[in-house]
Amino acid sequence: MSKPRSGAHQAPACDASFDEAEACKLWIHCSRCYELFVEKKFAFFLLACHHVFCEKCIKVAAGRTPTDAPIYECSTCKQSVRGRQLTNTMPKHFKDFFHPEPHILADDFTEKFQRRNHLHFDRFKERKEMEMNKLSKDIELAKSLCQKRLLEMQMLRVERKKLSQRMRHIKLANQKAEMQRSAQAKLNRSLETTKSSSPAPVSIRGRIRGRGASQAPSRRSSKDSIRSSQANRRQVTGFRHQPNHSFNL
Repeated sequence: MSKPRSGAHQAPACDASFDEAEACKLWIHCSRCYELFVEKKFAFFLLACHHVFCEKCIKVAAGRTPTDAPIYECSTCKQSVRGRQLTNTMPKHFKDFFHPEPHILADDFTEKFQRRNHLHFDRFKERKEMEMNKLSKDIELAKSLCQKRLLEMQMLRVERKKLSQRMRHIKLANQKAEMQRSAQAKLNRSLETTKSSSPAPVSIRGRIRGRGASQAPSRRSSKDSIRSSQANRRQVTGFRHQPNHSFNL
């Protein structure tokens, strides 16, 4: 195995194609963050409790003396245990835990260790797959809703265009009607001014009727004067009586 540099942050190799030797190590992962060992971003450690962690997910406690090996606190089983970094220089009985063909070692514990890590990583992939399926369904639902809203928006846009055109037609009709009313009002005012400035024409019948009406009161007045003079003459002023020859006695 190649020795990864501690704390080195290299470019992610998720998209790179792994060779056969690295493909056999894809099951080696951090038990907490599921970081892969083959990506070589962080240093990995095998603890005495047989859990594997990367350097960013493990807590280191100082030993009793400076020469003591470091003590690591396992975040899975909550134990303070010793550990070793996964390198090619680690002892053989530790290195065999990561052997690419554990069946040739005739070591049931190694095969059990690798099977347990495989199952742990498979469960993680199943959870991620479920999350991805849920996200894909949510995306499809959101997409369908967005398409529905887009259609509604397009329909509203067409309706708004129709209403704006109708409003323009109504405004033009109102302006035309207002212009006609103002023109009619001006015409009426001009006719009224012309009538008031010039005398009204009188017809021939009207003139005749006017003359007859003017002559009639004069005739009546002359007749009344004659009658009044005759009545004054008939008034009795004394004991003189007029002779009566209406009949003989």
